[in-house]
Amino acid sequence: MHKISRISLAFTGAILSASLLAACGDENATAAFNNFANQSSSDQAQPSTISSSSTEQLPASSADANSSSATAPDGISSSSDAGVPPTQSSSSAGNVELDPGCVETPVAAIPIDTNGLADIADVFKSVRCNEKAVFVIRHGEREDGKTSRETPLTYYEGEPDSIGGEPTDGIRQAQAVGKKLISAEDFVFSHTNYVRTEQTCLNIAIGRGQQTFPHDTTELYSISWFKKDSERYKFLDDSTGNVRLVIAGWAFDNLYAEVFYNLKEKSEEIVKKDIAPGYASMNKYRVICTHDDFVVPFTAYVSNGTVNYKYHVTSHWPYFLTGVAVIIDNKDQIRYVPFRGLGIGVE
Repeated sequence: MHKISRISLAFTGAILSASLLAACGDENATAAFNNFANQSSSDQAQPSTISSSSTEQLPASSADANSSSATAPDGISSSSDAGVPPTQSSSSAGNVELDPGCVETPVAAIPIDTNGLADIADVFKSVRCNEKAVFVIRHGEREDGKTSRETPLTYYEGEPDSIGGEPTDGIRQAQAVGKKLISAEDFVFSHTNYVRTEQTCLNIAIGRGQQTFPHDTTELYSISWFKKDSERYKFLDDSTGNVRLVIAGWAFDNLYAEVFYNLKEKSEEIVKKDIAPGYASMNKYRVICTHDDFVVPFTAYVSNGTVNYKYHVTSHWPYFLTGVAVIIDNKDQIRYVPFRGLGIGVE
């Protein structure tokens, strides 16, 4: 992870001013982005999980609160029909002393839809006083076919378009998810070095009504984490004409295995390395804003292939703002819950 420099913030602000600020009718969002782009380079004190990160001050928001070759995590237990997520034992399990007011309770049952996804609001409500949670989430809507680092989230002027009552532009989508994550504790954020993932994290913070935006940039969260042979990957991308076929075929059915590292090993490595290295060292809540090419294999691993992102078979792919919650308790026991941030889970 590395610091968000003043130069990178100014660059992001320039992109936003052309594509977002002129169009955005929400005064809070506009002020936040203006403030975000013009912050001084001096850093403020950060929560323990976010090292060398930047904290931006935000104005108050108006927001209210199947067969598979993917191997299941070691020690994972099958989730019940009642929707209780699986748990995994950590090899470094400890027993952190809790606040005296924390009374440990059983994990609440969480409804799961036909695609194998929970609603992020239900997952958030299930986090107990002796647990901490990281939400690994795909960014909001971008313009079709535009995948460069500079491509921003979409924003539609006037009344928002919607599908099933959910907004379809990326800015409002991220803020809608933020409204499902309101709590007394501030969240910390991480994102890839893409404009749209940074905007997604920022707008989740705005939707929460959070006053600050403690965040950092990481290179970990993309298909590159899993990729072993970049040249072969590019060849398959070009020859199939759709890289989704390649990623889903590998993640769910171990096709193209020569191109990728072992799914189980790399997924466990990223959890221990960065997502949930240990209860004692983590913030209560963290959001990691990433991309579909990371969400698909990671979800295939934590769900043992049961979540229906099987594009090569069903043409299903994760919709914007879907992801995986990684929840760890004070004994370093981990449970995983794949979720949809909006009412729509697959596209």
